[in-house]
Amino acid sequence: MELQNKIIAYYERYYKMCGLLDFKERARSRINEEERDLKQLKDLKSIFNFDFKNKKHLVVGAGTGGLGVVLKNEYNGEVFGIEPNEEALEIIKEKCREKGLDFSNFKKEFAEKISFGNNFFDFVYCITVLEHVQNVEKSIKEMIRVLKPGGFLYIDTPNSLFPIERHYKIVFLAFLPKILGKIYLFFRRKPIAFIGSINFFTEKKINKILSKQSNITWVRFYQSEYMSDKKGMKGFLLELLIKKLFIYPNQDIVIQKNILK
Repeated sequence: MELQNKIIAYYERYYKMCGLLDFKERARSRINEEERDLKQLKDLKSIFNFDFKNKKHLVVGAGTGGLGVVLKNEYNGEVFGIEPNEEALEIIKEKCREKGLDFSNFKKEFAEKISFGNNFFDFVYCITVLEHVQNVEKSIKEMIRVLKPGGFLYIDTPNSLFPIERHYKIVFLAFLPKILGKIYLFFRRKPIAFIGSINFFTEKKINKILSKQSNITWVRFYQSEYMSDKKGMKGFLLELLIKKLFIYPNQDIVIQKNILK
């Protein structure tokens, strides 16, 4: 119960920073975050036929440890993680005690400078993290560096062309200067501080960064839950964006590090 209360408190503060009125309900849903992470891994496995079992995994931006628990319990993985937030690391520490993970494998680090050696991991995960790093290109290079030849990096990050901002859950034109974005948020009665921590980038920007890497092969895949229950004018506009204009809310990218011959 104490661990659950810490998780709820952590995510209540996060969702309140985004100005979400249902922050309490959203925070409580994170108690069972392992279910969501397991579904995401199963989706990846079904699409790419990944074998996660008995592999070495790095979670970049480990959060409160849900993905690490799934990788250990479901796939017997050797799990490592980096996370800069001390409160999140304390929650991970308690989860490690409860779930049998090795907390010494989790480090307080940023994606721009990962302390692990070259060619170390079979899988690296960067899920809803890239939009918060200080340097996107350096972070991607570091994640590729620590990946073994033949290994895979999975990135899930927002697409800033999609007009609904993923954190604030409101219509938001991300291409505007941030000062105008703050003014807009002020008039929408939303907290403005959090926007300073968000990187907005399109598929084109990420493609440009990836095209500079000489030792990888990568592919995008497209999925969206936005269409599941939307009707009326909102449903029509979402269908126009996603199915007609091919503007998806997420960027889902799988990168494989090439095996040098």
